[in-house]
This record gives sequence, C-alpha cells and structure tokens, in this order.
Amino acid sequence: CRWQAALGRQMGRGGLGLWCRSLLQDYADACRDVALGVKERPGKAGLYLSLLAGATICSLHVPCDASFESSLLEASGALLLLSPWVRNGTSEGHVQRLMKLRNQGRLRYQSLVFFSLVYQAPFDAEVALYQAHCKHLKPRWMDFPARTLDVGFLGRWWVLSSKMKDSDINEEEFKHLPEHLRTISSRNLHSAANEKLFEEKYKPVILTEEQIERAEKEEQQQPLQGESDQIFLHYSYSLLPRG
Repeated sequence: CRWQAALGRQMGRGGLGLWCRSLLQDYADACRDVALGVKERPGKAGLYLSLLAGATICSLHVPCDASFESSLLEASGALLLLSPWVRNGTSEGHVQRLMKLRNQGRLRYQSLVFFSLVYQAPFDAEVALYQAHCKHLKPRWMDFPARTLDVGFLGRWWVLSSKMKDSDINEEEFKHLPEHLRTISSRNLHSAANEKLFEEKYKPVILTEEQIERAEKEEQQQPLQGESDQIFLHYSYSLLPRG
C-alpha cells in the first residue's frame, strides 16, 4: 500500500508539472500570436492599445461621492460670497436644489467603472414608509434619465461645472436692454488694441529736431506777447475818461 501511495504521488506530481508546462506553452503561443498580429497590422494594434489606455485612465479618474459633496459645498460657498444682486439665477437654483436633496438624504451615487452618476431618489434610504419599500411603487427605469442630476467623468462633475459657469453674472439685470446689447462678442471688446494703447503710454516721448525748434520758438514768443499785452492794457487805461 505504501508503494502504491508513493507511486500515485509521483504520478500526481508529474501530471501537475505537465499541466503547468502546457499552460505556459499556451501563454507563450498567445503572446507570439499577439506580437505577430501587431507586426502585421500596426494601425489596428495601436487603436486597440489607445482604447485600452483610455479606458484605464477613465477608470482610474472616476470621481467618488465624497468629491461630489465637496464640489457641491464649494459651489454653495462661492455663491454665498456673492451679493444676491449679482448671482446667476440658473447657478443658484441648481445648487439650492442639490443642497435640498442632500439635506433630505435623497442623493444617490453610482459608479459605472468608466464614469459615475448622481441621481435623485424619491425617499431617504432610512425611511420606513410603505411607499419607499414597495417594489411596485418604486420609480421605473424609463424615468431614470429624468432623475439623473450629474455625470462624473475624468475627475470632474460636468453638470455642476457647467451650471456654475458665469455664476457671478445676473442675466436679469440685462433683460431690459436691447437685443444687440445683451450679448458681447470678442470683436466688440477690442482687447488687443486696448492693451496696445495701454502699453504705449509708458513709452518715452521722442521729439524730432523740427519739433524741438518749434517748441523753442513758442517759448521765445511767449514773453513778447506778454509785454505787448501789458502795453495794450496801459494804452486802453489811458484812453478812459477821468473825472
């Protein structure tokens, strides 16, 4: 019995070694085929590698729920620093809605490997109401796009960022202006010409010889004009009747 057990163990070891060698051989053949395919079709291989690298980068930079809460609080703080008269109504309304849902516990976060979603739930997760736990009363999947609040991709929450753009510009202040004054394009600013004029005022003034001679002549004529004015005033005063 001992000899049979030893022989079985020996065969088992030999079988395991054979299985490992065949597995390594399969991997080597697969790597060889991949290298041959890359050599034959470099464009296709480059496209696959680019897609793989892009997917890896996206998955590594998926924002988490803590980053959304931090971005939301930062946006709320930025609006609080602004006067109510200059706040953008769209930015303030969106942030106020998110803050209300956050305080009610109705914000949900879902990671989808390459991006993440923040969506709205009808109830708090700890609510014990019948409507919150009945499967027949839960929101349908067809309504999910309408409940989506933000999309996180490449470390950024895109909807919140777009809503906070120009958050310090109140569009209501300009609604009474004519249509052509409500929008300003880059051509209306003339920033390049203004900057050029602003820089030119610091340049030294260079006068030509002709300008210098003209200035000297004007300085010489000023005393003569002053003397002639005094003589004219004295003569006019002498003509006045005395009595």
